[in-house]
Amino acid sequence: MPIIGRKGKSMSNIKINLDSLNPKTFKKTVRHKVQDGDNITRFLPPFGVEANGYPYKKWNVVWGLIDPNSGRMRPFASPSTYEGRCPVYDYLDLLKQKLDTITDETKVEEINKFISNLRPKSVYAYNASDKSGQVGVLELKTTAHKKVIALMNKYITDYNQDPTSLNSEPTDSGVWFNITRTGRGFDTTYDASKNTTMVKDANGVPSFQDDRGPLAENIVQNFDSIGYDLNSLYQKLSYDELKEILIANLVHASQEIPELLLQGYGAGEPTEGITSAAPAVTVAPAVPQGSTPVVLKVDASSGDAPVQTQTQTPSSKETDDIIAMADDIFNS
Repeated sequence: MPIIGRKGKSMSNIKINLDSLNPKTFKKTVRHKVQDGDNITRFLPPFGVEANGYPYKKWNVVWGLIDPNSGRMRPFASPSTYEGRCPVYDYLDLLKQKLDTITDETKVEEINKFISNLRPKSVYAYNASDKSGQVGVLELKTTAHKKVIALMNKYITDYNQDPTSLNSEPTDSGVWFNITRTGRGFDTTYDASKNTTMVKDANGVPSFQDDRGPLAENIVQNFDSIGYDLNSLYQKLSYDELKEILIANLVHASQEIPELLLQGYGAGEPTEGITSAAPAVTVAPAVPQGSTPVVLKVDASSGDAPVQTQTQTPSSKETDDIIAMADDIFNS
């Protein structure tokens, strides 16, 4: 029996998935984290119209800011990767110039720590699968990313095949990588290599070959619906929107470090706490999009080129917590 809607019209032809109207069913981003030791990973093909043939998306992320709308620290995407400019970089350039004129060593140390916490951190997001067949987003720092890109280029040279191919045929096969991590914090070291498997010839003599083993069949058949749009991982604020949030933070932080205020960046603003007319900002989970994977592009030189007001300065523990969270999520 057809469903009758308003004005007595039949709704029997509605094809919308009603589950999609329930926010609780919204797909959350699965994140693969680089753990200590070996991490066997298969990087998956470019995904989405905006991918432009690249299997990764570079983001510059600002970790040291409080969201004026929630009073909590949270990551903000820097517009440097999509507008070509960023108010945080512009501000830090000016602050470094001012730092050269300050002779108080204690004050210099405080400002340098502030700069280190505020400076955007580059991460490269990939669609990836682990050996269990779980598809998720893997974010690599610059060092690991450069090694992966170099290995992909070598694989193309050696096999004339796409290293992110969903297939495992002799003439068309992707390859498994091993991402390793040692140390913690600023002493973290990354490495990457093609994963290898041992095989024996007819005489039982062992040798190691690149691991070109198959992906889970579900990934091969349904990647266009289970992949993540890497261009939608974070909401893209404009230069002016992020600058407004930055100034609100500088005005607040200047209660302890007055030297942080510069012309055009909080100088002359009230210092009663963080206030901002900026809209509420939230991290947008990746939204799966149906898409046909496109031809892989690998650029070996792409490493670094292309609700209440907070009224207290974040404590050193809070700062340490946000750094630890960045370390946990971005493997820094």
